[in-house]
Amino acid sequence: MADEPSPWNREQAKAAVVQVRTNTGSGTGFVYDAGSGLIATTASTIAGISGPEVVVQGKLPLSAQLLGSDLCQDLAVLKVKPPPAGMKSVPFGDSDLLFNGDVVISLGYPEAGDTEAVSVSGAAYEPVGDVARPSSPDYPSLIHHSVQMKSGTLGGPVLNKDGEVVGINTGGMVKVSSAGEARTLAEAISSNHAQSELPGLAAGSMKNDPGWLLGAVSDPELPLRSTNTGIDKASLQKAQKRLQDKGTDGLFVLDVRNDSAAQKAKVQQGYVITTVNGEAVSSFPELCDVLDPVEPGAELSVQGVHSGVGRDSGHAFGDEWTADVVLADR
Repeated sequence: MADEPSPWNREQAKAAVVQVRTNTGSGTGFVYDAGSGLIATTASTIAGISGPEVVVQGKLPLSAQLLGSDLCQDLAVLKVKPPPAGMKSVPFGDSDLLFNGDVVISLGYPEAGDTEAVSVSGAAYEPVGDVARPSSPDYPSLIHHSVQMKSGTLGGPVLNKDGEVVGINTGGMVKVSSAGEARTLAEAISSNHAQSELPGLAAGSMKNDPGWLLGAVSDPELPLRSTNTGIDKASLQKAQKRLQDKGTDGLFVLDVRNDSAAQKAKVQQGYVITTVNGEAVSSFPELCDVLDPVEPGAELSVQGVHSGVGRDSGHAFGDEWTADVVLADR
């Protein structure tokens, strides 16, 4: 492991890694611009949540402002204002220089109660082939690695031997046993792609994030994605089966962020989205195909059915609903 970051580089990077706490759990982010208090994380870490907080260097949680988010890129930028004294940042590296078998380090907070970032080493490797996952976007550039992942480390940095960020951990949870044991896929968004997207997010872009947390009705891992949302898993599984038995496909709304475009349009937890702007959407990539060409500030015509689960429990299963979701104007 001679190519691992030196202990000094590793400690410098750990000082820039933050825990992102939300009303549905926790994840990880990292400071990439300490002077401006800018923190990068994944959009899925903060999707559908309200009032994120960040823990910097194990100190008391600080309120963080969500500047921009893009669920189709799975990237988001938070801001701490004013930046706390001594806040550190970690530099980006060139992900194109990462080769199969190179040692990488993943930093993050595996558990909600952790007070210090944990570092784990592994190797980058070429994927045999990506498996389509209906509840995740089609990532334009992914680094696969062998670091053992937990959900709390999503949004955290992957470092090269020089202690530079070459990836941002993402990936869904999958079952690995008949007993329902879950693990998180070891994947990371490449740093070169992330750097091309972060300036727009820091400037306030919310075009592809109306404020909902979604999971595909066809996704066998849908109950895993509902963890910490307050939805009863047994009820969700029953509703999922009923929808599938009826031949209804779409995207299940697992949660909605306060004061978001989706909430203002009265979209609720438990709704199932079947069409957007007249286009059928049964997976996250299909939804992104509809959202990507839409201009900021545009109105989405959204249709679906009620599942009768979660905050949608006051409606009858299968009844139709419609909403006009006005996207953020930047």
